[in-house]
Amino acid sequence: MNMVSLVIIALWVIASALILIFAGLGVDTTLRFYYSNSLQILSPILSAFFCYQAAASFPIGNPMRKVWKLIGTGILAWGIGAILYVSYPLLHHGAETPYPYYSDAAYLCLVPLVVTGLFLFKKSVGIVSPLWGKIVAILLFMAGLYISTMANWEGIFKEEIIVRLVSASYMLFDPFLLMVVLLVASGLQGGATAEAWWYVLAGLVLYFIGDQAYTYLVFTEQYTSGSPIDIFWVLGFGIIAVAAMMTRSLFKGAG
Repeated sequence: MNMVSLVIIALWVIASALILIFAGLGVDTTLRFYYSNSLQILSPILSAFFCYQAAASFPIGNPMRKVWKLIGTGILAWGIGAILYVSYPLLHHGAETPYPYYSDAAYLCLVPLVVTGLFLFKKSVGIVSPLWGKIVAILLFMAGLYISTMANWEGIFKEEIIVRLVSASYMLFDPFLLMVVLLVASGLQGGATAEAWWYVLAGLVLYFIGDQAYTYLVFTEQYTSGSPIDIFWVLGFGIIAVAAMMTRSLFKGAG
């Protein structure tokens, strides 16, 4: 990666760390709200931009173009969800965004788009998941489903049908994403290409952790924007952006 990319990464890490620092110092909640939500909008949009750049580094017709476009579009959809999420308090005198909201429809688009991209990547480069990988993936899905069920338990039994549907979607989508991540990871070989994809997978794991922590805190009425858990999304998308920059540097140089 060039110097510009390294500077972007450094600034991303520092900006993410401030979420924790502000929370630890007890900075004004309004400032934390605007700072954290600004990063939650900026980080997926920038990450999607770098994913599209990575896609463009491959020749037309190469399936990896579609892989990176799918991942980028999924992340961009999440960014649109973040914009919708932030718009509510701005339009309702600072009130906390309700759950569920239109933003959740955009958030939920990430998983099917990214999972499709991961399966296409797996097929395109001939990744074969070993038996142990498949077994661990199933176990990880079950463990993730347990965590996700606990986080979404109250929402599943709400009277409002929309709350049930959204909660059930989060409950199933995130563990499925975690399972696919393990299936891909278990079959990855060494090399520069694999190194970049380890970053992608690590970013998605951080995304899963952030999602589950958020859902639990929402239903236990402990979540406010600017919470320390917001760092999981910001760093997760940042790590995927790093992978996209690595991929672009590698294949643009090769071209």
